[in-house]
Amino acid sequence: MTEAPRFTQAEIDRAIALEDAHKDGRPLPPERVKQAVDRLYGEWIAAGGEKKFADVLEFATHVAKTESPTAEHRGETRALWSFKSQPEGAPREVGHRFLAQACGESRGYQVLEDSPVGRRLDSYELWDGDVQSALIKRFGLDEGYVQESPADIWDAASESYAKAATGEVEIFAADIGAGSVLGRMEMPRVLGPEGVGKEAVRFPVEFPHHAHLPQDMYAFLSDDSVRCQLRLEDYKKETTTPEQFAAKLAAIDVPEHLKQAHTAAVARLSAATSYEELTAPAAEPTESEITRPEPARSEPAKAEPRQPGPKQPEVQEPAPSQPGPSLPGPKEPEPEQSVPAPPAPTQPEPKQPPLGQSFLHGGAVPSRVVVPPRPRPGVAGTHGTINPVVEAAPKSQGVEQ
Repeated sequence: MTEAPRFTQAEIDRAIALEDAHKDGRPLPPERVKQAVDRLYGEWIAAGGEKKFADVLEFATHVAKTESPTAEHRGETRALWSFKSQPEGAPREVGHRFLAQACGESRGYQVLEDSPVGRRLDSYELWDGDVQSALIKRFGLDEGYVQESPADIWDAASESYAKAATGEVEIFAADIGAGSVLGRMEMPRVLGPEGVGKEAVRFPVEFPHHAHLPQDMYAFLSDDSVRCQLRLEDYKKETTTPEQFAAKLAAIDVPEHLKQAHTAAVARLSAATSYEELTAPAAEPTESEITRPEPARSEPAKAEPRQPGPKQPEVQEPAPSQPGPSLPGPKEPEPEQSVPAPPAPTQPEPKQPPLGQSFLHGGAVPSRVVVPPRPRPGVAGTHGTINPVVEAAPKSQGVEQ
């Protein structure tokens, strides 16, 4: 299912205009109070009066349960709402009821207040304090009964409206409060056995940032199929602990592609003793914890074993002559002296061409020029002084993560 589209500026402006018009008419002027009470009384009488309904408020409850919750000129998608927020592009907070009504006009959504049952109940103005006072005085009704009845009557209408959902459901709410009509009445019908299920639920309002929840867990918690099953009270910092939130989270059903993230989130919450522990920055490693690689050591070059040269004849010392008369005879040859092996001829140093010699008139040009090996390109420094080379443009940080 595709993500719910965000609000257009035209929809935001229309929502603000609807809210302003609603506030401008409050409190109701006396003539509108009288119109509302007369309308309720006249319809009660037309429906049978006391013979069929004990009082006008019992009749209003009957209307909530039986009047159509579906506008014929709207589409299949139903909008549910609760509380308010300030969407991007809005100059202030705006009630989600009016955002839902603005999108109902532009996108063809069903909205309870724009349905036949919603429009009829709205015309009774049962929430207005002056209308309640008029009902107490005119029909002799109990004050507590009159003040409590509007919530019960609209609950009945909301239940009928949620049960009528057959397609996608747009939830105009940031968080779902457990005590709100959305949390205790409408969502259980949408997600129940006879409802459309979590796969049909979408949130056009972004999941708000809660500083006590881990930032890296937001992708999971803000998923529509997860978010619609949670209540604000499940993860509220003031009233819960991570362990309690883990228990609530473990009880929900998630799609197959979220099961691994679900298990990890539950385990992480269960192991934490406080929300501060979950959001604390990671500790910097100490000096002793940092393993610094030892610099590579080059092994000293081993001396090549000296190769033996050609064996030289040994020089024998002549035996000492014996004293006696010296007789003439043949002259003894002189003993051969050992001649040391001539040293290996050394290679001549390559001649370097004299600078500029070949360009001087009459200068001698060497027969062989030894060109020194080409130096390797040095890494260009900050000033490019060592063999500057073309350096590839550095990659921007954060492009490839």
